[in-house]
Amino acid sequence: PAIKKYFEPEMMIGYVFISNLLASALVFALLLPDLLKIQLRFDSTLWKKMTHYAWPLIIVGFAGSINELLDRQFIKYYLNNPIEVNMEKLGIYNACYKLSILMTMFTQAFRYAAEPFFFSRSESSDAKQVYAISMRYFVIVGTLIFVGVALFINVFKYLISDPAYWVGLSIVPPLLIANLFLGIYYNLSIWYKLTDRTRTGAGIAAVGAVITIVANLILLPIIGYEGAAWATLICYISMVVISYLLCQKYYPIPYEIRSMSIYLGIALALFAIDAFLINSLALNFWISHALKAMIVLGFMGYIFFNERNYARQLS
Repeated sequence: PAIKKYFEPEMMIGYVFISNLLASALVFALLLPDLLKIQLRFDSTLWKKMTHYAWPLIIVGFAGSINELLDRQFIKYYLNNPIEVNMEKLGIYNACYKLSILMTMFTQAFRYAAEPFFFSRSESSDAKQVYAISMRYFVIVGTLIFVGVALFINVFKYLISDPAYWVGLSIVPPLLIANLFLGIYYNLSIWYKLTDRTRTGAGIAAVGAVITIVANLILLPIIGYEGAAWATLICYISMVVISYLLCQKYYPIPYEIRSMSIYLGIALALFAIDAFLINSLALNFWISHALKAMIVLGFMGYIFFNERNYARQLS
């Protein structure tokens, strides 16, 4: 009743902006005690250095927005359907896109924690080794999330309340892998930040944005809104490859490509076994998901024993 008293139905989307305003105000209030401790003074030398370092990151952020959001506009306006049909497809795409949020949350949480840690270790003698180990374990956790969500998609789909949206579940696996590669790119990006080559980072991001646009233009007319998911995957894989090659040229880090590729390959193989074998057997729900659980536990067991040996080698 209290909510109904103040709720204005015509506001609707406006409440999204109000909720964002309240969230930002709360964050500001929590930070205010620290902000009041800051003594302001202008350092022109530091300002020039910061500006030179930071302005390319604006391009990185803008290109990142293109990679994350432009696919919705392509689905809305570029599919060769009436706008009402395109909006229906966009609704399906957005609903199923949310099932990749577990990978997105993991990637973002890692990013917020890793970047300050990477900068704090940059002067250490073992910094590059630490970066390589960090990447290895990021990929391990990411592949576990992929296998867990992709194999149990028939369980996670109930997070989408309306079954009418389930027709778009096929976009979830490529989006999970795409967000895993985005996290790998975040790991790799430390090289251009530590070497003050942020303009190179802007160039990589711009290339990624171009790939996003071109891939959507090519794939959407062929496979519909699924093309937007695959365009996202192609974009992030391309950015990872470019960034890795430049990293090894300007700031070589001994990433364990072979080990990470094996984990990713096993994850994709397990997904293929589930998609083309287990799901095709028409088993009942409990038997099929018991098999899926055994696959996930087997993968976890393999990781545990393999990483235990790896930890001994590091020791």
